[in-house]
Amino acid sequence: MGFGAWRLVLQRLSHFSLGGRLTVGLWTLAPSTEVRILAPQPGISTKWIEDKEREEKMNIQDLEKLIKGRRSVRQWKKQEVSDDLLKKAIELATWAPNGGNFQGWRFVVVKNREVIEKMANAVQSVADKIASWPESAALEEMERYRKNTSFFRNAPVVIATFVGQYQSVMDKALLARGASDQDANRILTFRRTAPTSIQSISAAVTTLLLVFHQMGLGAVWLGAPLMAKREIETILKAPAGLDVTGLVAVGHPDESPQKGRKPVDQVLEFIR
Repeated sequence: MGFGAWRLVLQRLSHFSLGGRLTVGLWTLAPSTEVRILAPQPGISTKWIEDKEREEKMNIQDLEKLIKGRRSVRQWKKQEVSDDLLKKAIELATWAPNGGNFQGWRFVVVKNREVIEKMANAVQSVADKIASWPESAALEEMERYRKNTSFFRNAPVVIATFVGQYQSVMDKALLARGASDQDANRILTFRRTAPTSIQSISAAVTTLLLVFHQMGLGAVWLGAPLMAKREIETILKAPAGLDVTGLVAVGHPDESPQKGRKPVDQVLEFIR
């Protein structure tokens, strides 16, 4: 029997007790500073224990339900979100894949209503300015966009995501040669299409949203506030060398939005 199966046995110690000894399925265990196997009990095979361990792992159906059940939530109850939940969610988000294991992210959790209002007002001010331009008059969606830009002011919690600039050894070589080499400049332009740091923080935020959903919270990932990037960084006193990449508004959901997805065959191609 493998270590994993033993772990399952030990997890079940609290469920069965007999005469000072603990009986778990196939095994009778005596309490001690070191766990000792006293006697196997007939009738249940080690395969049963290993099957039970597999059942306790998240299967693909449960994972699919979690992923497909998540939605962007924009209305929340006026209910506190505990610091413990927020801290655990961010801890799990930091296990997302990231370039070079640089882990250059930082998460600023804002619960202060005055600070949230300042950020929302800054974003709204820039949106109003853009909407006032003559070029915006012909855009049918502009007014709706302008009105909804700062809705996150009603969220119980707003998390600002930051990331530092990451340079791989390849980036450093390209930068060093770029001034004198057209090919190096061209390749560097390709690299900047999807910077490693942006890919890394995006992976973390995706994980964060799934964790919030599993916790019963509702969240939305916001890129529009970047129009007030400088103002938000000033309000939050952003550390030097870090750029705000977006906001995540979260709370206990007060809506259940339902939106579908394109069939996978419309977005999938195999090259064999």
